[in-house]
Amino acid sequence: MDGVEPVLYPLLRKDLVAQGPRYAIQIGEKMIDYNEEFRLFLSTRNPNPFIPPDASSIVTEVNFTTTGSGLRGQLLALTIQHEKPDLEEQKTKLLEQEEDKKIQLAKLEESLLETLATSQGNILENKDLIESLNQTKASSALIQESLAESHRLQSFLDKERDAYLPLAESASKMYFIISDLSKINNMYRFSLAAFLRLFQRALQSEQDSSNTEERIKSLIGSLKHTVYEYVCRCLFKADQLMFALHFVRGMHPELFQENEWETFTGVIIGDTVRKSDSQRSVRDQIPSWIEQDRAWAVASLKISLPGLYQTLCFEEEGLWHTFSQSSVCEQDFPSTIVKRISLFQQVLVVQAVRPDRLQSAMAFFACKTLGKLIFHQCVSTQQLNIFFVQCFSFSL
Repeated sequence: MDGVEPVLYPLLRKDLVAQGPRYAIQIGEKMIDYNEEFRLFLSTRNPNPFIPPDASSIVTEVNFTTTGSGLRGQLLALTIQHEKPDLEEQKTKLLEQEEDKKIQLAKLEESLLETLATSQGNILENKDLIESLNQTKASSALIQESLAESHRLQSFLDKERDAYLPLAESASKMYFIISDLSKINNMYRFSLAAFLRLFQRALQSEQDSSNTEERIKSLIGSLKHTVYEYVCRCLFKADQLMFALHFVRGMHPELFQENEWETFTGVIIGDTVRKSDSQRSVRDQIPSWIEQDRAWAVASLKISLPGLYQTLCFEEEGLWHTFSQSSVCEQDFPSTIVKRISLFQQVLVVQAVRPDRLQSAMAFFACKTLGKLIFHQCVSTQQLNIFFVQCFSFSL
């Protein structure tokens, strides 16, 4: 269900009608007997169902969808259970002991209040009461010391657990990245159970280092490889390049500066070049070596990312001669320029000036970014073109 039907309101409000020894309720046009043990559960696949104000006060909403923090905690527990089972066992025992101590403390407080309430005569002259109070006080002090020690041990264990937090955070990112694929095609739906199986498979990889930090890096790399291969087998060929760049942006957002992704996907196009500008005036704003049909694209790049445009030094025609004539221009950027711009900025330049090589430029960017971990078998542009696809139309 995507909402609460008005016909259910009398039932939710419990508008009961007494009919002798029993109760009835009106549903629609019928009076139906009501059982006091009756409970109604409504479920929906919509993560944000619309509940009108008059219904929100009579229903209890429980959200069982996966959240980033919840999944991160679950993945961290699985990691600790596999990598350091003793640590997870100690954590569980400490939590149990802490709960037991809290229960004992609550019982002592209740016992103390009950003793004081039932005492007779002068409290100061009641030796049994005073002795009982002293015992309660001593027991309470011991329990408080035990709780403080338990907190100290938990803090230490939490520090040990937090060493594996980067792995859990990376894995949580990957899950939500592949979950977003359903926006492209309803067939691209991956369950949490399937992802957890991939995560546990990655944990089974051999330990090639005793160092925790290196082990975490190894596990993250193994998980990336496992998830990427698994997802790519489920995609149409026309969507594989889209997923590659989507995966890069989700896992490495630091590679994209402000407005670069929006410029690339066409989100920022409205005010970059005024409609009143004529073709001639736009053409006069860019160097002559750039083809006329790319004038608007380069002018848009100049206005959207002025810092990048200034770094490119397009006015130096000799600097860009090899790039403009090359059949693999994504690999023939001027050496002085390539040191000053990022890999994704190179893709933006190819998109604006040489869109005929955009597919290969995107493949080259994904290859360089994700590295040998995923693309170790792709050794040439031709192989990359076979592996990837011809279009990219996904925007987060």
